[in-house]
Amino acid sequence: MKNFEMINLLKDCAIAFNIPVHLIDRKNTAIFQYPDTFLKPPEEILETRHPYLQEARKMPGTLHLLKDPFNQYALFYAYENPQKETVVALLGPFLHEISDYKEVQLSLIMNDLSSSLAEEFAGYLDHLPVRTPKELASIQRVLQHVLPGKKEKEKKNPTEPDLLHHYEEYAASLESYPDTVASKQEFMERFKRGEKQAVEAYYSLMDNNLPHIKNHVRSFKNHLIRLVTELSLLCIEKGAQPDETGSLSDFHISFLETKETVEELEGLESIILRSFLERIQGVGRQSFSPLVERAQKYIFQNLTKDLTLKEIAETLNVNPNYLSGVFTKETGVSITQFINQQRITEAKELLCITEHSLMDISMLLGYNSQSYFTRVFKSVEGIGPKEFRQKYRIKEK
Repeated sequence: MKNFEMINLLKDCAIAFNIPVHLIDRKNTAIFQYPDTFLKPPEEILETRHPYLQEARKMPGTLHLLKDPFNQYALFYAYENPQKETVVALLGPFLHEISDYKEVQLSLIMNDLSSSLAEEFAGYLDHLPVRTPKELASIQRVLQHVLPGKKEKEKKNPTEPDLLHHYEEYAASLESYPDTVASKQEFMERFKRGEKQAVEAYYSLMDNNLPHIKNHVRSFKNHLIRLVTELSLLCIEKGAQPDETGSLSDFHISFLETKETVEELEGLESIILRSFLERIQGVGRQSFSPLVERAQKYIFQNLTKDLTLKEIAETLNVNPNYLSGVFTKETGVSITQFINQQRITEAKELLCITEHSLMDISMLLGYNSQSYFTRVFKSVEGIGPKEFRQKYRIKEK
């Protein structure tokens, strides 16, 4: 397809779907953009787009939906123009829901960026269009029809190295399939029981049955996304809070997409296993009243905001003293203690996988001062946040 033909098609898509569109050359430079008034993303966001463009170029003629570390969605489509250059059509970005200021701050911290950029990033994200998953599905169905399909590749000699390599991997996987199933089942059963040996079972599965997964960054990322999803569902099945578990899943999936090497992903792999194992070990058999469950759900959804007993009670339309009494009686801790416990859980994740200051983390999690955050952290964990980071920080290899 010629560039001017693609430009006309993209323009029609931009008007029909009310989303920005771009045409990007092999140097990752936009050679066309519509509308012209579209606000240029911060440079840090543009840089995160490069790996996705590279992925799209590997499979021309295929429509890819990708989500970046800042919760932006975009559709990528690579094609070869008459000059034999691979050009990428980018439809987007857009959001599924509006991001608030605290979420923007969190995404910056998760991506090792300064929280001083929050104002600029929030301003950029605020002007993006919002498209629901249902609307996105409709857009994808239309694009599948209007974009040129993938061309059939010329038949290759079956003895070519790449084909032979894939065949050998496939044959090996068939031979070891029963062992793989048995090993994975052992890992899952140990995880459901909350056994520490689940970690050993997992690494045994990976080393003995699935070592090829770590050969490529993208395949390793996809494996970790499946792992997060599976462990999340198992935790919920065993009684973990869906909102808390879902938040943890989103956190891990967003963060792993920012990594570019197998070594970095291996570090996250151990954090994912440990954090979900802690969740399933902490699942109690006690069920709470609807009021307490609603209070917990509200806390999980607003953990980064300034939470008070009065505000929570007003939201739930109950008397603060009554809510406090019922909550403490059923959970064994006060609402303030519960909020601090959940915030410290999030703080531990940030201390392990980011290099941001204690001040950044404390402000992000709703504490008014670093010293107060440190006192609360030490009362929950027994050691201060600085000592915790030194002990458990993932070191990049």
